[in-house]
Amino acid sequence: MRFSSLLLAIFAASTCSARSIQGPTSPLIPSSSSPLQKRSLLDTSELSPALKIPNNQVSRGGAGPSPATMGLLSILGGFLTHLTLGTIYCWGNLQSYMPPSMKYFASSTGTGTPDSLLIIPLGLLAMCIGMPMSSTLQSTLGLPGAMMFGSLIVSLAVFLSSFATTLAPFVLLYSILFGLGIGLAYTAPIVAGWRHYPTKKGLVSGFTLCGFGIGGFIFNLVGSALANPDKLSLDPATKTFPPSVYANFPVMLRKLAVIYLALQVTGAGLLKLTSLPPPAPAAKSGSAPGKYPTLKSAVLSRPFLFLWTCIVLSSTAGLNTVSVYKMYGNLSPTLKSDAYLAMVGGLGSVANGVGRANWGIAQDKVGFSKLFTLLTITQSVVMLNYKRTVGNRFLFTSATMALFLCMGGNFAMAPGACAKLFGPELGPKVFSVLFSSFATAAVGGSYINKALMGKGFDFIFVVMAIMSFMATGLVKSLGDI
Repeated sequence: MRFSSLLLAIFAASTCSARSIQGPTSPLIPSSSSPLQKRSLLDTSELSPALKIPNNQVSRGGAGPSPATMGLLSILGGFLTHLTLGTIYCWGNLQSYMPPSMKYFASSTGTGTPDSLLIIPLGLLAMCIGMPMSSTLQSTLGLPGAMMFGSLIVSLAVFLSSFATTLAPFVLLYSILFGLGIGLAYTAPIVAGWRHYPTKKGLVSGFTLCGFGIGGFIFNLVGSALANPDKLSLDPATKTFPPSVYANFPVMLRKLAVIYLALQVTGAGLLKLTSLPPPAPAAKSGSAPGKYPTLKSAVLSRPFLFLWTCIVLSSTAGLNTVSVYKMYGNLSPTLKSDAYLAMVGGLGSVANGVGRANWGIAQDKVGFSKLFTLLTITQSVVMLNYKRTVGNRFLFTSATMALFLCMGGNFAMAPGACAKLFGPELGPKVFSVLFSSFATAAVGGSYINKALMGKGFDFIFVVMAIMSFMATGLVKSLGDI
């Protein structure tokens, strides 16, 4: 329990320090007459148009960092935190280092699809529980405090899960508690970024969530290096690693937890240094916020139900790929290599992360509906042809990256779509409910795997391609948003 006490102490200290930093008399911030306060290279006039802050947003009190600097620090803080939140997607790679005795609930010698595949779906389900609670937490602790609190739960969950010796407590910690922490921290940096860039919601969501995707790439490599430093491969007969690899599994988790904590404290510190502009004024009557004055009216509306269904149909393919790509690759003699498949997962995470920023920028330019149509058609075509790539490493890598890219697009565009449909204030709350669509897709994908595994992965991929095509048709019901 000393580790949890340390986490709480760090959180309390960082909260207190943030108050002194943000105070108008803080000695750490030079006054407007100070010779140290020269023009910053990050002044608004020097920024690209995409990241330029409106001229009517000025720093409070006329002192401290420029609005442009504060806006960028806010996005950077969210990016660093999301690097750690996105490590839930590392499980597709890290589960291969889990001792075989922990992969099934009922028996240490179970066969068939391992129960450990439920880690990601249950984690996303826990995120759905945490997200609605995040609004209350943000009101109580502020945006930086809410982000830090949720992040600390993530680090604590990973650390404590390293002591589990059976799957049930491991799922409770690494999946449920981890997912709850993600849900509590997820939207705070996005809302903070929207305050700085109210007309660039897609860009802010994309850049912040870029960290969520890239975190999978970075920590896939870090996790593999910690668990399997000698790059040993599975035994062809037993389909297992040497005992030394499994012995490294708990140590790997503890080291990852410490790294996560360092990034989270840094990210929250950056967010606390920024002076958040006030929320954008409410839209006039007839706009989206006027049509849906309450969260209940929004989530019961036709646009929400259509958007929710579109996300379920589309995101199932990508979320399933994250969980099973390594299992699928190990079925092919051409692809069977732990180092290679870990690299594929890492590159897929890069495509997921970098793609989120680009999806967000493109959404600001062409809108959600057109971009979502492009995403679902691309995803369907790749899913239908995934089986044709297993004989060539380049093709398999490219196809997997494309599916990770499309998965990131679903996550990146959803917050902006909510803001466009329901307004900047109600939008984040609506998104916290909309996120249940991703959990539904993850759990549903896991069920599809178990139910249809007898027909093989290739048949499962065809089913998911059809679902993606259905989303292509349904998104037209939302109009041009």
